[in-house]
Amino acid sequence: MDNIAIIDYGSGNISSLFSAFRSIGAQAYLASTSEDLKKANAFVLPGVGHFGYASENLKSKSIREPLIEHINNGIPTLGICLGFQLLTKTSEESKNSSGLGLLPLKTIHLKPKNSLKYKIPHIGWNYIQKTSLNSTLLENIPSERQIFYYSNSYGILPSDEFPAMQANYIHEMPLVAILEYKNIYGVQFHPEKSRIQGLQLLKNFLQK
Repeated sequence: MDNIAIIDYGSGNISSLFSAFRSIGAQAYLASTSEDLKKANAFVLPGVGHFGYASENLKSKSIREPLIEHINNGIPTLGICLGFQLLTKTSEESKNSSGLGLLPLKTIHLKPKNSLKYKIPHIGWNYIQKTSLNSTLLENIPSERQIFYYSNSYGILPSDEFPAMQANYIHEMPLVAILEYKNIYGVQFHPEKSRIQGLQLLKNFLQK
């Protein structure tokens, strides 16, 4: 559980992520250069910020292409909230900015019809909907504890055409809560803010 690179693209609230890794005995560091990426055993794309700003920071720091190369070469990668969305091609949050393009999925602006019941941003706890496929990230987390903390105005649409493990949450409509595809993992919620079940999810990621 050493050399976990938290990718630096100007995201806020990274301190809680560092604290979560320390609490499970893992060593993380902030990766700002292509050299920083080379010593990583795993990547984490953190989850607070703006899609366009984060995307442009990856380019300005000259780490976008090296990051894509390392991920394609098999480095385990976890995207959290915004970090998950950055793994897709584009986002409605910033239509002129490009993501890493590693997941052929759509990141959309949440626009519920019933805005009284389904608030935007979506802030608070929500359950994972059952999936017919086994989830690596949810191992050793009982179904009654598969509830996690969200804070998002954008989300990723599920796709039956993409051969990945996908489990959803509901915020008026189904949206991807967890995705697992080869060495790429994505969660729309914040495991670092999701109590013991969130810490177990981070452990599960680091053990794969």
